[in-house]
Amino acid sequence: MKFRATLGDVGARWLDRFAPVFDRLGGEATLLLTPTTVRVVQSSRVADGVAAHADFRVDEVFERCRISSACDDKIAVKLEPSALAGTVRGMIALEATRAECRLIKRRRSAASASAPCVNFKTTEASVEVERDVPVVGPLRGEEVRACEAAVEASVRDVGYWLECDRFALESLRECVERFARVSDVVEVTTTRQGGLYMNASGGSVRALGMEYRGLRVLPEEADEYDEGAPEAGGVAARLAEIKSAAIGTSVTLSVKHLQRGFLGCASHPSTLLLGISHNANFFELVFRYGAQTEREGDSVGFMVRIPVVDAADGIE
Repeated sequence: MKFRATLGDVGARWLDRFAPVFDRLGGEATLLLTPTTVRVVQSSRVADGVAAHADFRVDEVFERCRISSACDDKIAVKLEPSALAGTVRGMIALEATRAECRLIKRRRSAASASAPCVNFKTTEASVEVERDVPVVGPLRGEEVRACEAAVEASVRDVGYWLECDRFALESLRECVERFARVSDVVEVTTTRQGGLYMNASGGSVRALGMEYRGLRVLPEEADEYDEGAPEAGGVAARLAEIKSAAIGTSVTLSVKHLQRGFLGCASHPSTLLLGISHNANFFELVFRYGAQTEREGDSVGFMVRIPVVDAADGIE
């Protein structure tokens, strides 16, 4: 089993965007390396109820990458996001243009056994700097396949997506913060006409909500927006009509989970896709980075899966 790669300054800055987000979500993440992709994955157990993963095309992160293993040339290890963040930030502080990365075993002391780590070595102005990120693993083949299955399942079961630009997603994040002051849960409704509604209530506040209309619907064939449709009535009336006509999908979510999901805003995305799974048991967020990528618009993505809760049962 071997992993050797050259991390360029572009890849270092990508990792510097995401490692702090994973650190805030939980103290452990899985680094999944394949010949074509680099993935950082956190389970709902680690991330306090939400599941998250960042996907990179390997050439978006590494200038050169060689990987081999008995598990279809795939390697997965567990690490602390804070350790990865500190290492990458140190490379950026040195203004290093690249670092040689490899998976090795290192003896910490004469009395200790060798332990695995990802070693980063940079050389700038004739000064060589090495940093080790301790890891657990490599994981067994069945653990690697389970990690892949969890990643691939997170965005495949959504009938349509609503796309929010940077201003809309920041507005959504602020709304969720306001909701947290009045309720533990929020109702989210989406429509194929590009409508998004969020509502919460509690205590002396009867209702606190927001509405977006005319959001882009993806895929385009799922868009049922009608420019000639009447827009009479207020937000409450429109939402009531949507529910009575069964033209929208509504789910109830934990505000705490939504707050954690919107930690993805700290990675400075270009747009956000959001959608509800076909069986309405998950709310999916996909942060996208568009023209910020070096390769293609979809070569970097950050996905969050939020479980639906039963409003009648409440939040424990």
